[in-house]
Amino acid sequence: MNVVTAIRPETGHYSIEGEQQLLGALLMNDRLVPAVMRTGGAELFHHPLHAEIYDLIEARANRGDLVSPVTIKADLQGSRDLEEAGGPAYLVRMASNSLPPAFAADMAKHLAELARKRALAAAISQAQTSLLRGDIPATEIAHGLEREILAAEFTTEADRPVSMSAAVREAMAMAIEAYQGTNADLVRFGIPALDDIIPGLYPGELTLLGGRPAMGKSAVALTMALNAARAGHGVAIASLEMTPAAMAQRALSEASAQYGCAVPYVDMRTGIMSEDQVRGLVENAEAVGNLPITFLSRAHANVEALSMAVRQIARANPKFRLLIVDYAQLLKSSRGRSRYEQVTEISIALKGIAMSLNIPVVALSQLSREVDKRDDKRPILSDLRESGQLEQDADSVLFCYRPEYYLAQEEPEASDQDEYADWLLDMEAARGKLEIGVAKQRMGQTGTARCLCALSTNTVWSE
Repeated sequence: MNVVTAIRPETGHYSIEGEQQLLGALLMNDRLVPAVMRTGGAELFHHPLHAEIYDLIEARANRGDLVSPVTIKADLQGSRDLEEAGGPAYLVRMASNSLPPAFAADMAKHLAELARKRALAAAISQAQTSLLRGDIPATEIAHGLEREILAAEFTTEADRPVSMSAAVREAMAMAIEAYQGTNADLVRFGIPALDDIIPGLYPGELTLLGGRPAMGKSAVALTMALNAARAGHGVAIASLEMTPAAMAQRALSEASAQYGCAVPYVDMRTGIMSEDQVRGLVENAEAVGNLPITFLSRAHANVEALSMAVRQIARANPKFRLLIVDYAQLLKSSRGRSRYEQVTEISIALKGIAMSLNIPVVALSQLSREVDKRDDKRPILSDLRESGQLEQDADSVLFCYRPEYYLAQEEPEASDQDEYADWLLDMEAARGKLEIGVAKQRMGQTGTARCLCALSTNTVWSE
């Protein structure tokens, strides 16, 4: 049997051409291996030779060895399957007809869908055979079929029961991507001092960003969104306090500061701008407007409506990677009578969105007034207002604190010259300082990122 009959494009529950294209991509770029490992690995491949080739590629990639048609040919020395497929030339053809790297993950997901259909078809066939035999209990047949039907119902990896083997495969994929620095799903804050403490926002995780009013929560959140979008990630912002136009003004103001012609967003509203500032805004407007950010307005304040809208965004944009909610306590839920129960439902729903869509979710949270009554006004976990469920569901909890804000409220009388001079020195030392405290990180350390900010232009950077 030659290559034409042994490995031919087929319709149905497998795609030989798709398998060839994906293997070709892996032969040309083994940094794609972790994404394929996460999606199913060798189980994606219907043809035994393709599964064997994938296993060899994965093993080499995990060891850090060279992956190429030449090295895989050596590993397959003496393989009858390879000889029947056309010998080493078959590997070369796959590499030359490989899928572009940008589409490898999509092909892997397509092959995973076909693999689920194959498993379901095999289970149905097995059930029919068992029924014809007549000596197998109906309950046993039903249970076997039910297992495959339930597995096929889950449309995302996050939804389905996971074996230890699959969990280890995913953990290895994450470790390799972290080592190679190639995790395309990882969303970094873009604030180096914070990235040093939290390596990034991982899919499926819920992060809370808390703080009292005027502490810079919205500025930090928008900075995260803009940095993520500039890195090529799709971002959705559910802004329940500000209109999309107001958020866009802040984004334009931030861009103007980045390019050396800072325009405070308050001045944009009042029109108090120089001709150079207006020209700078016009020049930056197109770049900001092209960022892959989608705003969800107050119409999505109901958590069920928010969930539906976010799923629509995810279907429309394969590169959608981050949801920001500003802020959690403004959301409403049709479930729960008391406010405590509602916020609990909201917290569970936000974590559910993160898990089911496999994206990180950042939810801003208002804090209790008790913070302002303490001598040390740095927030702590117990300051999360209305529901302990928020802290419980969150994988990370961050707090914003600006000492300048509280010092300004303690201005002494100018007549007391010594005290006033000391206050001026303290104010100068605190000016523009922003602390982002990491109070909880389920998979890492806590600490404080010491940053600088210019809230008038929505700018946050490392100290």
